[in-house]
Amino acid sequence: MLTPFREIIRDAHLRHYAVGAFNCLSLEHVMGALSAAEELRAPIILQLAEVQFPEAPMEWMAPLFLRAAHEATVPVAVHLDHGRSIETCIRAIRAGFNSVMFDGAALPLEENIARSALIARLAHAAGVDVEAELGRVGDTGFGGEGTGDSSAADIFTDVEESARFLAETEVDALAIAIGNLHGRYIATPQLNIARLAEINARNRTPLVLHGGSGTSEADFKASIRNGICKINVATALQVAATEQTERYLATDAAPDYIGIKRCAIEASRRSVAYHIRLFESDGKA
Repeated sequence: MLTPFREIIRDAHLRHYAVGAFNCLSLEHVMGALSAAEELRAPIILQLAEVQFPEAPMEWMAPLFLRAAHEATVPVAVHLDHGRSIETCIRAIRAGFNSVMFDGAALPLEENIARSALIARLAHAAGVDVEAELGRVGDTGFGGEGTGDSSAADIFTDVEESARFLAETEVDALAIAIGNLHGRYIATPQLNIARLAEINARNRTPLVLHGGSGTSEADFKASIRNGICKINVATALQVAATEQTERYLATDAAPDYIGIKRCAIEASRRSVAYHIRLFESDGKA
């Protein structure tokens, strides 16, 4: 069932688990993700980042996301990930997304606050929830959905700035930087859980972890215990589908297109199911 983003993440906040937010670039991704969520009775977020529009145009994907959400037997939110402008956020709202993320992290603090606050006012007036980002989440350059700026990976979210940002923007969720990266990791990052704990203690707003495709299980668990309520996963789905398709093509004597599609669906289902269990959202629907 299509469910407000705010309701999904608030339940995660109250019951101390994290909702998986999966960047889906195809019908196969969506089918696999919803199959896993329904099998495990987990709430889920289907999302698409602006940088992914060339491969998955937003206005084409929105009807697919929304139909899947309406027909699902578990709570599903449909979310714009990493909107880079006010115009993109408005496009997503018009397309039916029930939450949008404005990524103003690369902007000076004052400008990030001003633009995030404006988008929050516009979106809330339309009944749409908002995520924003403070601090710089870097990009490994391998399939990420962020800015592609790996030099910013060590610029953590400031605790006091987070409190000011949330008070002045009134966004519904905040993505933070604690050493996490977008994309396919070369080495497992070490998250600054102490900084996360400080940010969580200072604020009551649900927190979001981007770059969920290569973080260690221990860091995931520690993040959830310290206030992370939504975790983004993008690269892991693409890698899983690619690897399973490669195996199929290498071992099947007569591969065909339907077989490739089934590989992508099954790989997506397995990857999403793994992350749902890891994030402890199974059985929460």
